[in-house]
Amino acid sequence: ARRKVPVSGPETTIVVEGLPRGVYAVTAFQDENGNGELDRNFIGLPKEPTGVSNDARGKMGPPKFKAAAFELNGPARVVPIRLR
Repeated sequence: ARRKVPVSGPETTIVVEGLPRGVYAVTAFQDENGNGELDRNFIGLPKEPTGVSNDARGKMGPPKFKAAAFELNGPARVVPIRLR
């Protein structure tokens, strides 16, 4: 699922409904210049704030799914993501 929401403060809540139970990972970024994509520098690193569930970090690229994965086993789940 994808969501695009305006940011109006230090915290933003995004609701995704209708997902079946299962294992998921979430990634987010703040599109600071509004061009609809994650801008990267000349070696491919993000130039805009990004974050992943479980605060997972990758080595020389995005984290592995397993590091960011969480189980959705009920009607609701809060997944905090810190952008940096």
